[in-house]
Amino acid sequence: MGLEYKCKECGIPLGFDGLCWKCRAKHHREDVDSWTTKQIEIKKQQVIEKLKTCQKDKFYATKECELFYDLLTRGIDCQDIAKIACEQEIYYPAELFYKADSTVRDILIEKLLLTKTSSEGSLLLSCLAMIGDKKAQDVLYELKLNPKPWRKGLYVDSNIYAEQGGWTFSANNEYIKLNFDKCFSFEQKKIKDKEGTFLIRKRGEKCPHCGCELVDMLVIDGHDKRFSFLGVDGIITASCCPNCITVSDGISCKFTLDGNSEILDYEGNNENYYSDKDIEDMANNNLVISEQEKPLFYGAFNDDVNTIGGFAYWIQDWEYRECPECGKKMKYLAQIHWDSIIRDGAEGTLFVEICPDCKIITMFHQQT
Repeated sequence: MGLEYKCKECGIPLGFDGLCWKCRAKHHREDVDSWTTKQIEIKKQQVIEKLKTCQKDKFYATKECELFYDLLTRGIDCQDIAKIACEQEIYYPAELFYKADSTVRDILIEKLLLTKTSSEGSLLLSCLAMIGDKKAQDVLYELKLNPKPWRKGLYVDSNIYAEQGGWTFSANNEYIKLNFDKCFSFEQKKIKDKEGTFLIRKRGEKCPHCGCELVDMLVIDGHDKRFSFLGVDGIITASCCPNCITVSDGISCKFTLDGNSEILDYEGNNENYYSDKDIEDMANNNLVISEQEKPLFYGAFNDDVNTIGGFAYWIQDWEYRECPECGKKMKYLAQIHWDSIIRDGAEGTLFVEICPDCKIITMFHQQT
């Protein structure tokens, strides 16, 4: 049985009368981006009042939590919200404490050092990761060296919790940044840029495993002043087999500053699920990089926008791969949601990470 309706805006087939989720998400972002200063203060008060009255383990399931996420996607300072969350002992989501002040930080540290349970310890580690200052780092480092008894109830050490905040530390407590402090998004336009920074370009080569067309998934022009924060004086080209990457453990490539890249050996798939037309359609997407910088959490709470920099929308847990050449942690670079470049039936997200020193890109897939 076919779908009876079509989205009233983009025309995609639907099983109901109205707008598809993508168009609804687009309108929601437009609404959030249009909030006035007065409206933002009203929204913040709504979040604060809910924090004061809800059960401490239920806030994440409220509409006010979604409202809080919207505030972060606008780049709003939420330190006053962090203060109330701390008073109410609401520690989830950890983003409530992003860049919280020293008073809140010290209260969380005290609670962390006194807690007897791994469940509360896990939550507090994540909250301190989101604060991410030197004192929070030192506490997480000390807990890695001298773990509390409740550490036995956790799956990973405190340095992995730090990664949730986009950083970690070395064996001698050296601070390691794992994400970039700027963010840009891709937007739909009528005409796609053929040069500069863009998504999807056919390579004219076939995958040795499945025969699918190989593609440059992402090309970033490091000469563009918008991307000077990447610290790469040239072209970044992230290449892979779009068919094999969704079933492999990941694919890496080595790029050169002139725009070329070499795909490193990877485990592939015997069957190709993409037709030549599918690849052609992917390459003909009309996604263009935003002119203006976006807030760091712009793409962190929904899979409706592709972003470069900032925080990722991890579908599973946050994940930072090790560079296949130097072994150091790679930095999160970008996310590409498959349904933004493949119209029908695509699921999950492609995450792109970079080792600028070795000029290595690693890409891997997550989905529910």
